[in-house]
Amino acid sequence: MSGAYIQARMDHAISSQPRKVLKAPDRPIAIRENYITDSRTLLTLRPQGDAQSVAAYKVRDEDGVTQFTASGRKYNGRSCREFRDSSGLPLFELHRKFSFRDAWCITLPGSPTAESIATGAPRLAPFGNLVFTFSNVAVTDVKGSVDGEKVTLEVERHGRVLESFDIVDGDRKVAEVRESVQHNPKLALTPSTRRNYRPVLDIIVTPGVDLSLVTAIAIIVSDSVFGFE
Repeated sequence: MSGAYIQARMDHAISSQPRKVLKAPDRPIAIRENYITDSRTLLTLRPQGDAQSVAAYKVRDEDGVTQFTASGRKYNGRSCREFRDSSGLPLFELHRKFSFRDAWCITLPGSPTAESIATGAPRLAPFGNLVFTFSNVAVTDVKGSVDGEKVTLEVERHGRVLESFDIVDGDRKVAEVRESVQHNPKLALTPSTRRNYRPVLDIIVTPGVDLSLVTAIAIIVSDSVFGFE
């Protein structure tokens, strides 16, 4: 991890915009409908392993039960992260695209990146650092078919020492990702302690939001801000 990265983390623009309170969206939002939570949910994202690991990230609930895993970026000879649920069922894949406008895309397992179901791109605007766009599979029309509503979530970065990220849908903060005070054995509070620092992150999700969707955003945040294996 370079000194330039550490300095950039210290100097990044902080939003002066008042932070929103957590509030459920006005309709369900999801890329995988069966993972929509019906209550406020706390998860922890734990980085581990390396680029070849089958589970470079584990996401656990408040009881310590693993709900999702994401592989290393070079696991199984591929250049993407493979997301799986608690049973090992493949859910989707996260691809990093360094030379394209959309820096990240999500596809169904085995699908080409041209058939993405969601994309993420960095923002240069002062009040956020990421936009995440997807087709909302949770919204159906009167005939019962998916209407293809496009949703764009903004990820707003806050905090000069402990990082925190608000995931905003319109005028509502529907989820939050933040460095965990409880689950990190030590916190990196000075530049010298931030080298190779990959903290556990808390993920708070409001009712009506897809847990796998927010998990994907949290991993993008972790990779982007804290570096990846």
